[in-house]
Amino acid sequence: MSFLEIVKELVTGLPGGIAATIMGMDGLPIQQYAASGEYDVETVGVEYGKVIDEIKHASTLLNLGEVDEVMINTMGADVLLKMVTPEYYIAFVVNKSANIGKARYLIRKASLKAGKELSS
Repeated sequence: MSFLEIVKELVTGLPGGIAATIMGMDGLPIQQYAASGEYDVETVGVEYGKVIDEIKHASTLLNLGEVDEVMINTMGADVLLKMVTPEYYIAFVVNKSANIGKARYLIRKASLKAGKELSS
């Protein structure tokens, strides 16, 4: 399965899915997809990637273990960040009316698929 298929399936699989990207921790996108075609999910991924770094640092200092998933609730949308490998993550933007439980399930499935692609 291609990276485009993975992010497209993620966004279209959830009513209220807005956009998704697979990003490197270096800020370089592997693939992105937006339902409307015009959402700047790359910038979302880059900016929240910095947040993941800070959360990883805090988790290490507090001996809480590896960061796996981060959820950010804003007034406009929710953003889920899911680690695929230590070097890559998926950012998934959903609207406020979306089923967040299903979003978390779908991003977990997408991260497993992306992990398989990255290891091949």
